[in-house]
Amino acid sequence: MIIHTIKVGAMATNCYLVEDEATKKALVIDPGDDADKILKAISENKLIADQILITHGHYDHVEAVIPLKAALRAAVMISQSDLFGGKGADIVQPDIFIKENDRVKVGDLVLTVIECPGHTPGGVSLYSKEEKVIFTGDTLFARTWGRTDLPYSSEEAMKTSLKKLLSLPPDTRVYPGHGRSTTIGEEQGLLAEIE
Repeated sequence: MIIHTIKVGAMATNCYLVEDEATKKALVIDPGDDADKILKAISENKLIADQILITHGHYDHVEAVIPLKAALRAAVMISQSDLFGGKGADIVQPDIFIKENDRVKVGDLVLTVIECPGHTPGGVSLYSKEEKVIFTGDTLFARTWGRTDLPYSSEEAMKTSLKKLLSLPPDTRVYPGHGRSTTIGEEQGLLAEIE
């Protein structure tokens, strides 16, 4: 697995291209803006990107979905629970609704969907046990977690989601929706803060 990180938009959202090196297939995660920048990275790395996965429906994670879907003829995946309207999820035009334990295949790679409501009702993370990586959207960041004071957010649901993620192996590398990467082990101190 090769992970290409592209910072996009005014919120410096982390858009990820998850590449299967053997097949050059790639998954686009959270194309929040700057479609041209994302397409350039796909072209420069000679990737076949025919899937887009959205960790949650906020505008800063979805604004480049429509132009990318058209340019790549890609299938768009999101949790049905995140079609809550407003500026964001309403422009997604999904092809596939994802849920807990669904498997997303990227060439020879397989990533598993983990439902992580809290920041939004249908937030998801994408986990590879074999590669020891997880893409957490705006659920878990380095040293903190996603906001729960927004419409459709839930502090109680976020606590449950964080406990689920922080029970993964400590050497799992975390790729969040904003900011730097971290590991589950580095973040386990957050458990005391959410109790």
